[in-house]
Amino acid sequence: MSQDIEYDDFEQHVRETLAKDTGYTCTKQFEVGKSGNRWKVDCVLLDENGLRKGYVEVKETSRSSNQSTYINHMRRAYAEMGDFRDMDVPKAVVVAEKWDFGRMDWEAMMDSIDCMLVDIDEIDRFVTKLDS
Repeated sequence: MSQDIEYDDFEQHVRETLAKDTGYTCTKQFEVGKSGNRWKVDCVLLDENGLRKGYVEVKETSRSSNQSTYINHMRRAYAEMGDFRDMDVPKAVVVAEKWDFGRMDWEAMMDSIDCMLVDIDEIDRFVTKLDS
């Protein structure tokens, strides 16, 4: 239960940070991907006209996370954001702390679907992409 509270707090922190840094509304809502699947996206950035400006999936994972938990979170994020890869808006997966291990290059995997992988300290990289 405490993990859910921590996750919700981190997710809310990311939404509030993005809203403050971009001026966009940042809501958690269902979106339909190219496959027709309905996904609950952690942060959909909307401008004043309700136009989608970005999609963000939030994963509270860090080096203290279990390795298999991190892998599962990254795989789910890849599947979800991959379903939005042809959408003409920036996408990101925001984690508490990036963790590179073994033979998995998560940044390259996310990049292959036109999605950024950033930790909370790099969120400004994604904000800059929104403005370009």
